Amino acid sequence: MAVYSIASVQMALFLALSCTTITHKAASFTYSKGSLLAKRRAVTAQYVTKEQIKIWRDKAGFGTVATLNKQEDDDAINKADSVPSLMSAATAAADISLHHEEHQNKVDLQNNDDNNDSEDEEERYMPPWSLATQRTPSSKAFARFRQHVNPLSRRFQMPTDLPENWPYSDFTNVNLPLYLDIGCGKGGFLLELVGRRHGQDYPDGTDTYMNNTRLFADTTDEWLPPTMNYLGLEIRPGVSQYAQNRVEKRGLSGKLSFVGCNANVDLDRLLSLYNEAADNDREEQEGGGGGVGGRNNELKFVSIQFPDPHFKKSHTKRRVVTPALVTTLAKYMNPGGVVFLQSDIKEALEAMREKFVEDDGLVYFDEHNDNDKKIDDGQEEYGLANPLGIPTEREVSVLNQELPIYRTLFLRNDVSYPSKSSLLARNL
Repeated sequence: MAVYSIASVQMALFLALSCTTITHKAASFTYSKGSLLAKRRAVTAQYVTKEQIKIWRDKAGFGTVATLNKQEDDDAINKADSVPSLMSAATAAADISLHHEEHQNKVDLQNNDDNNDSEDEEERYMPPWSLATQRTPSSKAFARFRQHVNPLSRRFQMPTDLPENWPYSDFTNVNLPLYLDIGCGKGGFLLELVGRRHGQDYPDGTDTYMNNTRLFADTTDEWLPPTMNYLGLEIRPGVSQYAQNRVEKRGLSGKLSFVGCNANVDLDRLLSLYNEAADNDREEQEGGGGGVGGRNNELKFVSIQFPDPHFKKSHTKRRVVTPALVTTLAKYMNPGGVVFLQSDIKEALEAMREKFVEDDGLVYFDEHNDNDKKIDDGQEEYGLANPLGIPTEREVSVLNQELPIYRTLFLRNDVSYPSKSSLLARNL
């Protein structure tokens, strides 16, 4: 086998170009295109990858499109065939050049794969919320996040990573009622709510949202017990980490926690772990003579506020409130438990409400209609006042623009889970 050096390749190309220029004027047009395309024609019986075609077209001056234009190729080949004496030298030079490039590309790709294989394998099987923890509070990207994600994509269908001892790792006393905020964002609402209820007000002048909420009265005592644990769930990677970092700054560790996850994937597991932990704590204290009065870890209040509306018809299946989510809430709530829904998009509120007035929602929840709690601004439909008083950041923005907000509230009824009608429906 002949061995060609880079110098010999360059010389062959130079001679071919020289011959083309001197002997045939037409060859100046056909050399680079025609010879390389003739090479392609000669190997059409073999398997040709798109990457190879891309290299040939690029060298022939056709650009980097990976598909072939048959008419363009045939025209060039026909013109190249009119100068057969030049074809062998030009094609040989092209063969050597392409072989050298392909070999180098394979070496580079192999080296790159060797370096990244372990990292790719690790990231492939890691939930996106675990990857987000690589951000540090000092990094510029720490507070910048995507506004939307697709909860149905494969990576967002993965269960989130939790500490081995969760929820003990996040809450000082796990035998307390639980407040759950689904889609908590950066956590401003829960930070303000928990801070007010537990005497950890944020200093004036340091946060615009916190300052704006001072204008709204706290009415949480009408709906929430004096002592609770608070849990916020957020699907966007990095956002829950950012919120958790704020918890420590506010001095609310042990009472408030944020978890990055897909609520439709992890909610049942989270609530099950919370219940089991409280039961275990109670048994240990009773066995040791602690005399704990009973189980007190019910899911007391759930809020779903201003979720992503997913306007496109093809995206409606991405909405956070699903029949499965409603069933999970019914499973862990006691009679009297509250689900509070609100949005500035009427269609989004109605889509959430629909899931609570059909199927399992109809069996386990009753819509709360209290005319005394209606807001007096002429809004008749879904005009319920915010039962907690404390607004979210989105709520403050909408109210400042004097735009309507649509709200409704559901109470868990006394139908035990699972009900006979629910079981019958599942078996049909």
